[in-house]
Amino acid sequence: MKTYFRLLSFAKPIEKFAIPYVIATILSVIFNTLNLALLAPLLNTLFNNSNHHIAVKPESWLSVIDTFNYYAYRATIDYGVNGALKFVCITIVVSVFLSNLFRYLSQRIMENLRIHTLLNLRKAVFNNVMDLHLGYFSNERKGDIISKIASDVQVVQFSVTGTLQVVFKEPFQLIAYVVMLFLISYKLTLFSLLVIPISAFIISRIVKSLKQQATESQQSYGTMISYLDEALSGIKIIKAFN
Repeated sequence: MKTYFRLLSFAKPIEKFAIPYVIATILSVIFNTLNLALLAPLLNTLFNNSNHHIAVKPESWLSVIDTFNYYAYRATIDYGVNGALKFVCITIVVSVFLSNLFRYLSQRIMENLRIHTLLNLRKAVFNNVMDLHLGYFSNERKGDIISKIASDVQVVQFSVTGTLQVVFKEPFQLIAYVVMLFLISYKLTLFSLLVIPISAFIISRIVKSLKQQATESQQSYGTMISYLDEALSGIKIIKAFN
């Protein structure tokens, strides 16, 4: 954890990016969750499934589905089925647009944070390499050093910024979906949650294999850069003798 916070220090001033990212992410999750809730009034309007119990506005704001159904029902009474369908469709389009807009803003802010962090990391690694003693360069291949500055630093940067998304956005989105699903049908939600342990086991096995493959890939990349550097460095001499 100390290593992560040390790497996170390269993102300073992080509050410049974190506050707008949190706001945009929260709004994106809210509208994205509402898109799921708006399917019920859309289907009710399409199939003209207007029940008498939605003629009264729900008292609790937790009854999200009933609230949307109530307004769809009122639109049906006031404007007819076609008018209600237009009302529901416009609401869904606006909700989807706002969800994608705030998601785009959050991704753009995160991309700016990635670039900022990557720049600081590469500066720090380059300055550190320049301050190393001569023996280090005798034992290390030039390609490995270039690979660490160019590729490995970028992998670390993606890990740092990607963790911020995993820690904040994904749990928040998951909680919002689970709450909405419980409001729709708690029985179906409980049944669907039974699949999570199986999925988690499969994903963990896949991640372990991908981690090993990623390590081998980075090592191969460093070796390739070393061979390429050696080949290009001696190409003039080789061509001169040929």
